[in-house]
Amino acid sequence: MRVLVTGAAGRVGTNMVKRLVGEGVDVRAMVLPSDPQLSKLDAFPDVDVVEADLVDQAAIDRACRDVTHVVHLAAQLVRGDSPADRFYDVNAFGTLRLLEGVVHAGAGVERFVLASSDGTYRPGKPPERPLREKSWQEPADYYGTSKLLGEIILRNHAAQFDIPYAIVRFATVISPEEAGTMFRLSFWRAVLGWQALGKDSHLWPLFDGQPDLVRILNEQAGDATDDTAVGLRDPDFQPWTISLLDVRDAVDGVYRALTEPGAVGRALNLAAMKPTTHDDGASAIADLYDVPKLMVTMPMRHRLELSIDSAIGRIGFWPQHDFRSTVKDGLRGADDYVPAHSTSGVASTWHSSTP
Repeated sequence: MRVLVTGAAGRVGTNMVKRLVGEGVDVRAMVLPSDPQLSKLDAFPDVDVVEADLVDQAAIDRACRDVTHVVHLAAQLVRGDSPADRFYDVNAFGTLRLLEGVVHAGAGVERFVLASSDGTYRPGKPPERPLREKSWQEPADYYGTSKLLGEIILRNHAAQFDIPYAIVRFATVISPEEAGTMFRLSFWRAVLGWQALGKDSHLWPLFDGQPDLVRILNEQAGDATDDTAVGLRDPDFQPWTISLLDVRDAVDGVYRALTEPGAVGRALNLAAMKPTTHDDGASAIADLYDVPKLMVTMPMRHRLELSIDSAIGRIGFWPQHDFRSTVKDGLRGADDYVPAHSTSGVASTWHSSTP
């Protein structure tokens, strides 16, 4: 078993490398040229590290030689200043190039696992609760659409070239050292501030047509400090909900998708056992950090909840962490994971709002 892991210096990627090495698997880690997070892989001296951009077919072909399995985690999470075609080129056609690299290698692979996202379900306005693998997918934003295109490309290529595959759709992945920055006043100011981006945000359907949400937050927060524990609720005073996924559980789900027969040909949601309500999330922060707690009423409802019944039944995925335990592990300095050190995606919010 020789596994190619793309995005190997990322939040999930380095922890995936750690898991595979611990299982005695031969690993090839694919990273961006001059990746600033490359040093995270120094702890694994026997891992074969290769540099390849997802738009470089020749480099990808070299990375795919002599591998038996592929875990495709690499993606661009935020478009930022990137042209839209570059963003899609990385996330959608990067998957195509990686599949072509597998085909060009000639020997065939035993499993190709694609990391996708709950972003394919239009998270700003989820079509149902809970979201199941057959729920309507029409994301209507750059990131979710690019990930959905990657799924379609994989399914079609797998049929054309007889590639055993699995797709895992992550909930919001959090690393323990990051978790304590969530459910804070500063965190929600940053998230609700995405309303100013207009349609250039994966949550635009949630914000569309709403009044100034940061103003509403600030009016109710008054003189509360930035580190105050904050949860959001709807006009009926029911807390919002979100499905989260500890990075260690994400790795376990990917490993099972890579090795369990029940994963082949399937898309599987990966999340914690239960969604986190904003009331519970804010309570965890208030209790563990000894800060005040505040629930803020928003003019709309938001419930982003994933069902993991299929992953439980097909691959025996039983997540071990909820939000409170993840925060606790970050506080005590648990050593069973590699810290993310990330500044991309929602992590940009976490790092800008660290109390």
